[in-house]
Amino acid sequence: MWILKTIFKTLLLPLAGIYLAITSIRNRLYDWKVLKTHSFNVPVISVGNITAGGTGKSPFVIVLAKILIDAGYLPGIVTRGYKRRSRGQQIVRDRASLQSTALLAGDEPFLIASNVDGAVVISDSDRVAAAQTAVEKFGCDVIIADDAFQHRRLKRDVDIVLWDAHDHPNRSRLLPFGRLRESMRHLRRADLLLVTRTDSVSPDRIAFFRRINPGLFIAPLPMTVTRVVSMKTDKESEKSELWEKRVLAFCGLGNPRQFFNTIKNLTAVNPITRAFADHYKYSAKDIEDLKQQADEKECRYLVTTRKDAVNFPQSARIPDNLLIIDIEYFLSKKIRAAIFHKLPPRN
Repeated sequence: MWILKTIFKTLLLPLAGIYLAITSIRNRLYDWKVLKTHSFNVPVISVGNITAGGTGKSPFVIVLAKILIDAGYLPGIVTRGYKRRSRGQQIVRDRASLQSTALLAGDEPFLIASNVDGAVVISDSDRVAAAQTAVEKFGCDVIIADDAFQHRRLKRDVDIVLWDAHDHPNRSRLLPFGRLRESMRHLRRADLLLVTRTDSVSPDRIAFFRRINPGLFIAPLPMTVTRVVSMKTDKESEKSELWEKRVLAFCGLGNPRQFFNTIKNLTAVNPITRAFADHYKYSAKDIEDLKQQADEKECRYLVTTRKDAVNFPQSARIPDNLLIIDIEYFLSKKIRAAIFHKLPPRN
């Protein structure tokens, strides 16, 4: 099997070279101002990845928006709305209330909008147009651009990149050979690099990133499980209820390993796991099959993420023992200070 994997990866090398050439040329055209950027009279904060796959951007956008609201800002969150069943621009939240659904807005924009009172959330593949709507129609005085590190048409004041603590930067390779969306050298554009789901960043990892960008602010971004709730009743359970229980954990995330590791830490038992495609839209049969598998494996609970829960169909029969795991990032005083230091003075 390893021989087949090695041959397959070798065949992908030429494609990685082509991908490198395309992304490098595109970035050079922006650097040389051949391709134009669009700016607004309000600050723009980009939150993104340099790798494909999940690093937990949505929970970070949620906590960032809340911090900005607490500081007196009126944030507008602009996002692509990946795999949504609509076209054009969707107002997901108008600051006062939800205006769309997960199907029309996309699961992540809907999740963000459901968790941030006081923010405007807009799904639009054209994030420049979305930012314009947020500023001109809703009076937003700061823009958070979700998953926008590579979306250079929208000029930004702060570039925040999230990095998965389990990824080794010196082993990273470009798509499709690896998970990099662009060469690591383009981290020179970043202002902050936050290493997710960890309490510390090793000196050798810091040194690796600083060789690319000596001025890069680097910090850990620890994650905590805030709630364990029944999907059927919304009743909250103590996290200790999962300890030493056998569970079936399932998710449709870009990086399911992160979620499965979280569950293992909550239970101290290796979970039965099912990974679906990122942004997976579940059917009623999927839910029935998962319940049947949990019963066959004698699992006390089924557990999933809030993002997956919004992708359940209304027709699904929710098992009594299905739990949702809510997570939240902790932003240290140093991270908050680094972000606000990069923002221009308020008028």
